[in-house]
Amino acid sequence: MSVRRRVFPITVVTALVSLALVSCDRPADRPVGTEVKTTDAAWTGIPVDESTPITVDAATRQAVQLEMRTMLRAVQGIVVGVASWDTVAIRVSASSAGLAAASEAEPDVQAQLGSDFVQVGMRTHLTFDSLAHDVGKSREAVLMRLATVMGNCVGCHDRWRLVVQP
Repeated sequence: MSVRRRVFPITVVTALVSLALVSCDRPADRPVGTEVKTTDAAWTGIPVDESTPITVDAATRQAVQLEMRTMLRAVQGIVVGVASWDTVAIRVSASSAGLAAASEAEPDVQAQLGSDFVQVGMRTHLTFDSLAHDVGKSREAVLMRLATVMGNCVGCHDRWRLVVQP
């Protein structure tokens, strides 16, 4: 057997092992191309939360979490309504998370959350109200409003986290 014939299989095996090792530097449940920030250069398995903490009392945290659950239920109802083009269900779901559902309208809650957080929250509630109003236009109009709502949600969760004061 020539040297060339012995080197080729070794090169292929080396390449495959290298690929396997490279793919092992991330957990199997993390899709390729997703970025996770870690505390050091090596994968530790613990992502770093770089969102800004907002210190609140337990009652405010509970009120905001209840409000976020209301918004999430509204999003789910809107998606179901859009799938069957049930405009009544879309309107009812969107209205349930509109400005009337805003807990951040309370002065003591506003003081704890800060103006930037409150502005994003109020803008999201107003977008739910706009979505309810736009139902008669088209699916595209509803989905564009829903995309704005979801962008606000993702942006808020990326930017802040609520921490209960000890």
